Amino acid sequence: MSQRVFILIFLLFFRGVLGWAETLKFKTGRLISITGNVVNVDYKDSNCIMRVGDFLIDSGSICAASAGSKIKAVGTLERRAIDSFQGRLWLDSAEIKILDKNSTPTASQSGGQARRGWVDNFRVSLVSRYKKFLPEPEAGLVAGVVLGYKKDIGQDFYDQMIRSGAVHIAVASGYNILLVGGLVLSVCFWFWRRSKAVIAALMAMIFYALLAGGEAPVVRAVWMAGFMYLGQVMGRGSLSYWSLMLTAWVMLMIEPALIASASFQLSVAASFGLMVIEPWMSRRAEKVVGEKLIGFLGSSGVMTTLSTMMVTLPIIWWHFGRMSLIGIVSNILILPMVPPLMILGAGMLVAPVVFSVPVYALAHWIVLVINFFGS
Repeated sequence: MSQRVFILIFLLFFRGVLGWAETLKFKTGRLISITGNVVNVDYKDSNCIMRVGDFLIDSGSICAASAGSKIKAVGTLERRAIDSFQGRLWLDSAEIKILDKNSTPTASQSGGQARRGWVDNFRVSLVSRYKKFLPEPEAGLVAGVVLGYKKDIGQDFYDQMIRSGAVHIAVASGYNILLVGGLVLSVCFWFWRRSKAVIAALMAMIFYALLAGGEAPVVRAVWMAGFMYLGQVMGRGSLSYWSLMLTAWVMLMIEPALIASASFQLSVAASFGLMVIEPWMSRRAEKVVGEKLIGFLGSSGVMTTLSTMMVTLPIIWWHFGRMSLIGIVSNILILPMVPPLMILGAGMLVAPVVFSVPVYALAHWIVLVINFFGS
């Protein structure tokens, strides 16, 4: 195992050296001009980041162009440590001019945009069910937790979520999808063998990924959990650890900058919590409180929540706020409510009249905790 790990680390290092060598072709600190089509658009710290070829351009809080647009950008060339691993450079303080506002996308782009539009419209129709049966801010909170839809969370309430240390429940989709898999897996263990339970968990995560809009963090979490559970199906604990490590390595080889991504870190940490921390906690707790109680806590999702919380909270505090006693207490009061809220919230999409009352009760409790600790 140690030899294989060493080989993976060496290959990843070599991949980074090649990317860094690519950036040496350019002299940083000078003013340059580039012209090309925007490959993709992403957000980092609420700023819009556009990629044109091997260059990354920060256009501020408002995107100056969309994917497929042809632009001309003039700015100061800079090399950043993380992005140098990919052989990409930054244009700082760039002036952006759109050359072709009415550019016609290719057939593949048109199809992708059409599919994306259909998914967004479908999500909006689902969110409307929450708005119809729940008041605000509960409706926006449930839409964020269940569907990863954050547009209807008001700014004031969002600021309170940050101050209370609970912002991750609506923004960390990778974390949420692993909660879905772990919860379904725990419940299915009561009725089926491990292989069937794992298949059910994977199907549940894929379904949730579709509901969440198929965004990159969610898709990465599904792949990671899929390889992790494959090791569990084959009945080898060491294989599940190796599957997790190999999956993370492949993702970093393709996109080395993921190592600085909060969603990637949360996905890896939550997977580690489900594979290592939860079994360890269950074995230790069985000796103290008995097997029956631990079995109930496992099937209800409490053990899953606690195990993932232990490894993800430091990452959440690092990216979203300070590490404080307030964050610890608020998460202890909130996180056990998240798994049942996700289950009942999904049920509300099918039968809103039946599930609206328990969903409101759970969401209102979370809102009260956030208001109390975030005020």
